[in-house]
Amino acid sequence: MIDDTGAWRGEGTDSGFRLTPEQNKVVTDRWQEARKVQAELDRKMRAMQSSVAGRGGRLEGLEYSLKGLDSLRRKVAEPAMRGVPVEKPLSKNNDLHRYTLTFPAEEYTAGTKQVYEQLREQGYRPVPGSEKNTWEDPVYKGLNTTWEHAERAEKFELQFHTPESFRAKMDNHELYEISRANTYAKKFENDPELAKEYEQAIDLLQNERYQNVPIPPGVEELGERKVRATLNPAVRPQIIEEVRAYEAEVRAGNEAKAAGATATAPVDAEVSEDLAALLEDDGPSLRDRITPPAAPGLPAQRTQNHAPSLTDSPLPDLKQGPKGPRL
Repeated sequence: MIDDTGAWRGEGTDSGFRLTPEQNKVVTDRWQEARKVQAELDRKMRAMQSSVAGRGGRLEGLEYSLKGLDSLRRKVAEPAMRGVPVEKPLSKNNDLHRYTLTFPAEEYTAGTKQVYEQLREQGYRPVPGSEKNTWEDPVYKGLNTTWEHAERAEKFELQFHTPESFRAKMDNHELYEISRANTYAKKFENDPELAKEYEQAIDLLQNERYQNVPIPPGVEELGERKVRATLNPAVRPQIIEEVRAYEAEVRAGNEAKAAGATATAPVDAEVSEDLAALLEDDGPSLRDRITPPAAPGLPAQRTQNHAPSLTDSPLPDLKQGPKGPRL
């Protein structure tokens, strides 16, 4: 949310993050620069999808290929609030452009190698240290890479998944949000051991979604093998259920927010002008035919429903009884 001064503050699970007007301008300008090359990169990745279609290769989430502006603000705000100049995390950020390719497990390794070969032929190379093979990790399975080109400034992240691992990743998104926001570290700042147990509960819940995800054969040949989490089966069931309940609350809030954004999305200006001209030409009869009647007992004017903010109610307290994949 932007206030009258141009300062930004996060909402929902990101409500603790802030940027000053000056910091927000620097971040916004950088995002606008990245936006200018989004279409070109999208075209390259669509061409890549076509080239590996014979192996079942498929692009997922192309509509989200440019990192959201608020997501970038949140990522930069975390170090900025500790006094780090915003230019530093911006220069290190590698996922302003991010893509995901999925392959069936039996084609995964060969398909990934084919993409590597074709990107290198185009002059791209993996950023040193960016190839993280986490197929042995219990809470996030996949291959994450970042690519750069000697003649182009923009880098992009490319994740390789199977359909099953991609589905598990998406199912775990709210848990990732909760962990990313340091929710329990903040709530139990005076009891770090309790906060740690809540984080371990998040790991256990993420691992649940990966139980039936097959490991592609030959995956050990790809990238740097990395295990980031160790499961603690001794986490108290009560805490696991509290985290599960909060995850459901965050998911409901995200769904309500997405539905509201869709309902209030601005109509393309060109389409809007054409419709206005058509209404003018055809008069009230056309307007009456395309305007839905009001529901009984409700005014004809559409009203916007606002879901209550997740920050309006406190997080569940352990004493009261009854909530992402780390990348």
